[in-house]
Amino acid sequence: MARLNSFSVMVVAAMLLAFVVAAKQDFNSLIICSNKLRPECGEEIFMNIFGHSSKPVSDYCCYSLARIGLTCHNKLFDNIVDSQPGYKSNETITRPRSVQIWNKCSLVAGPVPPAA
Repeated sequence: MARLNSFSVMVVAAMLLAFVVAAKQDFNSLIICSNKLRPECGEEIFMNIFGHSSKPVSDYCCYSLARIGLTCHNKLFDNIVDSQPGYKSNETITRPRSVQIWNKCSLVAGPVPPAA
């Protein structure tokens, strides 16, 4: 029985270590994604998704968004929804806005070469 308990402890410890490493990698990828987006565009896109902006996302910011890619766009959206109190309850409204903005921007920007 003691052997089973020590094995269980080792499994839990390994899972915790894997979680910490994954969380750090995810945080680093969020930093990389956010650094690729021009600050003024981050604010403009944020206000169109989560705020009440009546001004659509500009073509300039659409190019910036398309350059970071869909994966980064989704990671940044998910991080805001999951980490900021109050945003999760509005996800049924904000997620479609996020998709709509991505779709518009990918049409405006056209094919974007991968970032170097």
